[in-house]
Amino acid sequence: MNPAAWVHGWRRFALLALAVAAVYTPSLSASFQLDDWWSIVDNPSVHSLAAWWQSLPGIRPLLKLSHAMNWSLSPAPWGFRLVNVALHAGNAVLLMALMQRWLARLVPTQAHVAPAALAVALLFAVHPAATEAVTYLSGRSITLMATFYLASLLALSMSQESGHGARWRLLSALLFALALGVRESAVTLPLAWLLYARCRGDAWRDALAPLRAHALVLALAMAAGALTPGYHSFFGWSLQTHDLASQWRGQLEAHAYLLTGPLPGLRLNIDPDLRVPDALAVRHVALVTLALALAALGWRQRKARPWLAFGLGWYVLQLAPSNSLMPRFDLGNDRHLYLALVGPAMVLVLALVPLPRRAFVLAMTSLLAVLAGATLLRNHDYRSERALWETTVRQSPAKARPWLNLGYARQLAGDDEGALAAYRCALAREPGRARDQAAINLATLAAQRDIQPVSDGPRAPCLPP
Repeated sequence: MNPAAWVHGWRRFALLALAVAAVYTPSLSASFQLDDWWSIVDNPSVHSLAAWWQSLPGIRPLLKLSHAMNWSLSPAPWGFRLVNVALHAGNAVLLMALMQRWLARLVPTQAHVAPAALAVALLFAVHPAATEAVTYLSGRSITLMATFYLASLLALSMSQESGHGARWRLLSALLFALALGVRESAVTLPLAWLLYARCRGDAWRDALAPLRAHALVLALAMAAGALTPGYHSFFGWSLQTHDLASQWRGQLEAHAYLLTGPLPGLRLNIDPDLRVPDALAVRHVALVTLALALAALGWRQRKARPWLAFGLGWYVLQLAPSNSLMPRFDLGNDRHLYLALVGPAMVLVLALVPLPRRAFVLAMTSLLAVLAGATLLRNHDYRSERALWETTVRQSPAKARPWLNLGYARQLAGDDEGALAAYRCALAREPGRARDQAAINLATLAAQRDIQPVSDGPRAPCLPP
């Protein structure tokens, strides 16, 4: 690369960093939220490096190591948030570097790959669906895993461009191991490489050749997981959540929500009210029909437009660990779209590239402005626990858990009357753990105030605040 091109490249890196800073800096003053309390604040195993070491073996050890390092520097939430934002900015840069290499092979007729790669990375950087992985501190398992994941794929790409291919492949395998140490969903990485290699036209033998060390890493990781008691309970609890038929219906519901809500940036919800339907509905049939149509389109266009098949395949692959066969208590969450966003972003950019330059720039600028505005608004919801759960109750008014969490947030803020009202609203919802916990909180708070937990006093209607 000549000096002028190097300077121009750094300008693109700076633009990505500025874009992330612009939409996420307001979130740095937010407090701990929901799972942050039990996983970080009230978890002594991450309050020092020595405590972390003594807690081993356990699930997601490198995620807990990052929390321990954060806590050792400062237990304040802003320090954790700063790291999350920095990880997201780094991921946007890694994605741009990866796209510059991959688009050159997936779209060989595209003369100017760098602007398209930058556009994909910018969409990823400011998309509001990423806020739950970035602003919600417990979402670090996804952002940190993505850092190692993207870096590993980039190293694999470098292994085919450099005279030191073996070293790059070894580095890629090491990064893959680190990604698995953060979050289990990194298991899709070899498949992501195969998807790219096959879409660009490699034979199966050539596509599989760089993955020998990765296969060894995967085998060792599976053996380590089998010997770790924490993973036994982790997966055992999951497998007892739903039977297979319920899982399929539930995941159709989850995918319908992800496609129509957070993916286009229209609805963002930290606790969406998703339930396993008793039977298939029209929207489920429409979703299956759409999926089959897109699969057929990608197959038919695999030679003329390999980027289309890759983008669609990437989206499905990244959601497979969280939204396919493995049952989950929560059917779907916005944060699981984090890496999956790359596929739709790439397809959208490449679909707009044939436009005249001014029209392309105008379309991308307008879209980025809308997405950035939505991300700023969403980060404003995280300014306090109370604000977040007031927003969530408006989005999921029929679910007990948001009312329970709103009650607790109000109680912490000294609003006992508001807390009592929220706990009573949680009791009026469906049976379950959240309702049981609401009954305990209500009884405890009512006893402190020397009132009857249910019957005394006027009953405020359960209307979202």
